[in-house]
Amino acid sequence: MSIYKPCDIRGHAMTELTPELYQRWGQALGRQLQPGAKFVVGGDVRMSTPAFLAALVDGLCRAGIDVVDLGTLPTPIIYYAKHRLMADACAIVTASHNPPDDNGLKWLLGNQPPTQEQVAILHRMVDEPEALDGRVHRAPRRIDITFDYVAWLQELWSQRRPVRLHTVLDPMHGCWAGRARRYLHAIFPQVLLTPIHDTPDAVFDGRCPDSSRHELLEELSEAVDHQRADLGVAFDGDGDRITFVDDDGVILTGEETAAILLESFGEEIAGQPFVYDLKFSDRIPELAKTLGARPIVERSGHAFLRARMLESGALFGAEISGHYFYRDLEGGDDALYTACRLIDHLARTGKSLTELRRAFPEIFVTPDLRVPVDPAKCETVLAHVRSAWSEYPQTTVDGVRIQFPDGWALVRASVTEPAMTFRFEASSLQGLYELVWRFCDSLPEIGDPLWSHYEEAMGGT
Repeated sequence: MSIYKPCDIRGHAMTELTPELYQRWGQALGRQLQPGAKFVVGGDVRMSTPAFLAALVDGLCRAGIDVVDLGTLPTPIIYYAKHRLMADACAIVTASHNPPDDNGLKWLLGNQPPTQEQVAILHRMVDEPEALDGRVHRAPRRIDITFDYVAWLQELWSQRRPVRLHTVLDPMHGCWAGRARRYLHAIFPQVLLTPIHDTPDAVFDGRCPDSSRHELLEELSEAVDHQRADLGVAFDGDGDRITFVDDDGVILTGEETAAILLESFGEEIAGQPFVYDLKFSDRIPELAKTLGARPIVERSGHAFLRARMLESGALFGAEISGHYFYRDLEGGDDALYTACRLIDHLARTGKSLTELRRAFPEIFVTPDLRVPVDPAKCETVLAHVRSAWSEYPQTTVDGVRIQFPDGWALVRASVTEPAMTFRFEASSLQGLYELVWRFCDSLPEIGDPLWSHYEEAMGGT
């Protein structure tokens, strides 16, 4: 598969990515800005990141760009630095939650995340001859922005109520390792913080640093339960995604977290746009309407939701994988900001996270069910699905989402692996079983593996 994805770049660090590519990407990004423009860069803890980041910086400097190199930092702090330093752009060398041997690149030009067209432009510019128009080579600068970042969060929650919540943190050996505990203690001094997996590790202890995969959070769940903590917090590899565990040790779904965060705005959410991705249960836009918000659906993907946040001026946005977006962050997301917001909400309501979770109605929705499919055949499968269920309303903003009287089915091609992703929701467990069965029966070639994934995900239901 191509390293050029719909909204960023991802690939295997040893076989698909090279420092030369990063240097060319730096030059290509720099050529899209005026000479002397300020450009903030940083990267994650992966073993390949330092060499790739140095090459990116070199390419930007060759393009006459004023580069501020922040080194290894969580992605949200790099976004913060772009705003704080009034920079024209930023870029992060990271593969986010991907396996340790991967790496990648994501960026902002102005406040805009890359679109598919902009990724294609970068790809094309890399293959063009260098044309730097006599730009003067500049030397990069190194600064420490972390004090400013923590001071900003302290100011945001300066009117906070005393919080005495025991919180277990799991940075998954990623960018928040060694930082989240110190920063949260500075913001909420009365919170008792117990970290696990709290040392930066270039190979993430041999795991994927994916906070959305519940099977990777079992140790966090057990720690919360064993220590009788009030909540658990997991961050992904580059620190922009987040997942919570309640005081019963139950890992919250994306829907449960989005619902609690929606309600945390109180009356402020009324009349405001709310952006969500089409993988969410129908209960989320229904709740948003109940609270007076105006839900806006968008295709899955960080860049797509961030762009829609900016376009719509939405107050809040959510992606099922654990990205939560805010107007206050220029449409961006920040896992530590979200953790602060939830901690403050628990303090203001006086309720436990378990109580807030249980207030959300039970839903019957599958996780993503990934079935290996040759990328060349994905469009054929989508066409077959559209035809087989043509009598039902369909949304094609990302793959095809079919709306049934008592639920829906979503089918889309994966952008990160040779596979197709399926997701289903129904009004009851029995209804979900029947919907998935009918759907599998309509897919002769991949119906059997899809059904196997469903049974495994639902515990043999």
